[in-house]
Amino acid sequence: MSLNCNKILFILFFLFAGCFRQALDGNRNDRDIRISNPYKGTVAVPFQLINNLVVIDVRINNSDTLKFVLDTGAGRTIITELAPGQGFEIQYKGDIQLNGLGNSGPIPALISEGNQMFIKGVEGENQIIVFLLEGVFNLSTFMGTQVNGLIGYDIFKNFIVEINYQKERLYFHDPDAFSESYESKKQDGEWTYVPLVLDKNKLYMDISIKQSDGSVISSRLLIDSGASHTLFLYPDTSSDIKIPANTVYSFLGMGLSGEIYGEIGRAKKIQVENIELIDPIVSYPQLDGIKQALAIGERNGSIGADFLKRFDVIFNYGEPSMLIKPNGNFNKEFTYNTSGMEITTPLVNLPYYVVSKVREGSPADEAGILEGDVLYEVNRKKIYEFSLNELLNMFHSNESKVINLYVKRDSGVYRIDLELEDKTKHDDES
Repeated sequence: MSLNCNKILFILFFLFAGCFRQALDGNRNDRDIRISNPYKGTVAVPFQLINNLVVIDVRINNSDTLKFVLDTGAGRTIITELAPGQGFEIQYKGDIQLNGLGNSGPIPALISEGNQMFIKGVEGENQIIVFLLEGVFNLSTFMGTQVNGLIGYDIFKNFIVEINYQKERLYFHDPDAFSESYESKKQDGEWTYVPLVLDKNKLYMDISIKQSDGSVISSRLLIDSGASHTLFLYPDTSSDIKIPANTVYSFLGMGLSGEIYGEIGRAKKIQVENIELIDPIVSYPQLDGIKQALAIGERNGSIGADFLKRFDVIFNYGEPSMLIKPNGNFNKEFTYNTSGMEITTPLVNLPYYVVSKVREGSPADEAGILEGDVLYEVNRKKIYEFSLNELLNMFHSNESKVINLYVKRDSGVYRIDLELEDKTKHDDES
């Protein structure tokens, strides 16, 4: 029997592909989270972008679909809350204490091992899950939809993770299958290569900041895709960090350990490699809100999702590094909540919005808005026509504008004209 050249080439290709697949499967089998289909090198996973945060569908063991924030700042998979009726089988192995941003100190949690995890096209085994015992975080009320927890390092250590913020798509790339593409993109002029530092399961980057007084400092920042802010700087970590003259004192957000307060201002610019962003919002949290974080790793602050969403981002924890490419959000101006009031949704997934905080001396305070007021109408549209995300975007502004509100208070409905004003502009812009 004779073989022609085409048959020989086919057999050689088949043998080579089989060996390559066997080697690839061998590497994949070393990972506790992998692409379900062994013949796929990449899976695309849709996500929701809520308040700058990436929210994906996850199942754990025999659970129904749960919602998790993809969080580079999370060293473990954490369940922060479950809605009534949500549950799944889990084996508890012990108690731990978790530290995070906030002023409430460490919080108790339970730890479980040997869990299964399922994401579209991805499956994991032997997963460690941490379950918070106290509902300090209240993530769902700030997101306007049911969110059950945070997932971070367990995903990033097993894949090269690409985030397309504008398409709202995640791409989980098998590191072996994608390594050549990653090296090729390093040489592509559209992408900027950023070397990172991986320490205790978290990523850090070094950036240059031109402060409001014109001084330039270098800072090491935690990359925190699970925080909606632009940039946090911790004044207590360096005498070179200068709080701007024009700031507002405000609620900055929720950490795992409670509420965070501090000053909001602006820098002149931040620079990452050859990329510059002008007039970014910078938050300067009070010491009592960050003291737990200061004890973990050497860093001057964190850079959050309001920075990341301006790029297509590819994280490679194995190197460690990332690639960034400016997207359609890149040139959008940096804004913050100039209204001075915080809105939450006590009845998650229902358009019921309550004023949870009012900053003293803010436009909301001066207009007479009170904590506990229920929003009824905004700019002549009924409140049920808005998502929480849409309302938050409306209150974020760097221009003077008036928002017409009707609020329910006790048994009455009151009209309030809320005049937004940005008080963080540099003195030479005022």
